Amino acid sequence: MKKILIVLLTMVLLLAGCGKNGASSPQSPSDESVADQQEPSSSETEISSEDHAIPGSYTVPDGWEKSEKHSTDSQIFYIEEGHENDEKPDNISIHVGKNKYSLDEHEQFRDAIVQQILMQLDGIEAQLNGDGTYTEQGDLLYIFTIDEGDIVTTQYYIVKDYGFCLIQLTNFSGSETTEQAARDMVDSFVWDTEG
Repeated sequence: MKKILIVLLTMVLLLAGCGKNGASSPQSPSDESVADQQEPSSSETEISSEDHAIPGSYTVPDGWEKSEKHSTDSQIFYIEEGHENDEKPDNISIHVGKNKYSLDEHEQFRDAIVQQILMQLDGIEAQLNGDGTYTEQGDLLYIFTIDEGDIVTTQYYIVKDYGFCLIQLTNFSGSETTEQAARDMVDSFVWDTEG
């Protein structure tokens, strides 16, 4: 418990820089960097809200496919091709939810997520780390990594007014390419424009 509290204090100090107070805010990507992004390669798959219930679009990296076996209407799972029948395949899930926080209240949303994670980790030997930054699209992003030794779960919360997109990586193998695939999905995510 002492280890979790120390990690929590460190995380809170690190995340404090994600406020909207001038110099302490992370640097948002410039308009130029967003405009210079490459289109998905022919081997990557662009997924839009027309394809599912997620109100946004994103790119599924080459070598990853939807897991029909695990996906639901509200949460889509992706696994590396050829690993559908593995006992514990590395996987990336995407889910969109609503919350009571405006974008200006993102720190309160972050604190609520930290409390939720700590409750879920009660009695589990794990290390929790957090970070705050922006996606390549300029959206506020909170990243929480839960290392249980044999499993590393990384939760990417893309924040918007009264909502979020959670892209979660569950990494059993320790593969860095799996981590990069999840980050590529996060950085390619674009919210649908609200009409």
